[in-house]
Amino acid sequence: MKLNRIITLVITGSLTCAAPLASSAEKANLRFGTVGLGSAWYNYGAGIADMVKAKLPPGSSIDVLPKAGGVGNIKLIQSGEIELGLSFPVNTAEACGGFGTFKEKQTKVRAVAGGLDTYYFGTFVTKKSGVTSWEDIANGKNKFHLLTTRAGGTGEQGVRQVLAQLGATKESVAKKGGVIEATERSGAAESIKDGQADGWAHIVTKGHPAATQIVTINEVTVLPLPEKVIAGMQKLGWARAEIPANTFKGQTAPVKTVKAATNIIANADVPDAVVYTITKTVVENAAKLRTLHAALGDFDPKQAADPILNGNCPLHPGAAKYYKEAGLLK
Repeated sequence: MKLNRIITLVITGSLTCAAPLASSAEKANLRFGTVGLGSAWYNYGAGIADMVKAKLPPGSSIDVLPKAGGVGNIKLIQSGEIELGLSFPVNTAEACGGFGTFKEKQTKVRAVAGGLDTYYFGTFVTKKSGVTSWEDIANGKNKFHLLTTRAGGTGEQGVRQVLAQLGATKESVAKKGGVIEATERSGAAESIKDGQADGWAHIVTKGHPAATQIVTINEVTVLPLPEKVIAGMQKLGWARAEIPANTFKGQTAPVKTVKAATNIIANADVPDAVVYTITKTVVENAAKLRTLHAALGDFDPKQAADPILNGNCPLHPGAAKYYKEAGLLK
């Protein structure tokens, strides 16, 4: 009887030890790259993480990180420092194609869902600066001081691309007395108000926190992009667009510019079942997404698997499985 009891205890102990291991193997511990605190993307990430976490196995976690922008998140996924990230097709097209910002293909990057919103390239300049066009900025008129986001963000990339279409660079602007400064978005509005800078350029959407603050505490004009710049930007993956009238305070007329749409990307090594759950949750909760941020009201689930909206990156197998089951992919 003693022997039987010992055997029973050993078996019971083995099962007790094995159970947590099996449970642990099912957990998903994900890091989700967005961009700075107070940004629309950070709000997206936090909201999506809450929705997805509820669908993952018990004990799973999604750590929403306030970094590193459209370009930076791609690099972090490639290196394995994050599992999920937000980006733009203009960035992922270069990453998966191995051109432009990326000297070689980012082989670990996989598409999950595209077309979440509409982001416009927006340029906000103070009326007192006397600057009325991008040509003025490129020529360093009135020693104009333009702020944008740090390197690694799509806004900073866009500024460089706009300047290039005008035959200029940050360095050439500096030689003419102007300043193009990459900095944190959180202090941009106050810097402009205090006269330390004259304007701000970045990719913005309706209700964008930083842009809203800038137009609220400063008297600014939203500059259009020159036609030749728009044509050139289209070759770089941007789409022609107009910022609708009254999108921002004081902007009473449409503004010609270019746009991009946010997409979700993942590391190729994230388990198929996890990405399947993420994709299904995002696509089937389009109405709930709109409550997270006004800009997500542009999301059309039927277009989520569109290669163009995903920068022509290969779909993650987990995402592809869901889209095929939902009849959104052949």
